[in-house]
Amino acid sequence: MLDECIIVNEGLKVKLYPDKVMKDKFNRSLGNARFVWNNLLTEYQETFELFKQHGYTKLKCNQTTFNTMLTMLKKEYPFLYDSESSTLQQVYHDLIRSFNGFFKKNSNYPRFKSKKNPKNGFRIQNNNNIKITSNTIVLPKLGKVHYRTSPQMIMKRKMFKNVEVMSQY
Repeated sequence: MLDECIIVNEGLKVKLYPDKVMKDKFNRSLGNARFVWNNLLTEYQETFELFKQHGYTKLKCNQTTFNTMLTMLKKEYPFLYDSESSTLQQVYHDLIRSFNGFFKKNSNYPRFKSKKNPKNGFRIQNNNNIKITSNTIVLPKLGKVHYRTSPQMIMKRKMFKNVEVMSQY
């Protein structure tokens, strides 16, 4: 699934060289992000159908709703605690953005995510918990991973706002 990956942030690309254990952790985080997306989408659809049966035609698609749903999912599925919390929060932010685009008629209805789609990725918010040295990045709940980038970009390495890990095939 994930053999090598790239971190992308504001035009800065960093190639990661994860070992076998780190690849498993990345794949688990990718799977958890996909799992949360699909479950939140299912929960939203079921809740909307329930609202529709009682005569309501609108269900707010906001951060509070999805944050509550994510908390319930974490209680039901404890393996989600293995992922970094900001990664799962980024998933519902993306889902909200997708729904808002749909409601504004700018995009289609959000789709379920599949393992077969080659565009897999997850983001980690940098709340001063990502440590960057000259050749390693320490990611929260994932650990230390080696990276390589161009010499010009080494000076920018302290400016990460968030880290997006994308699989590369």
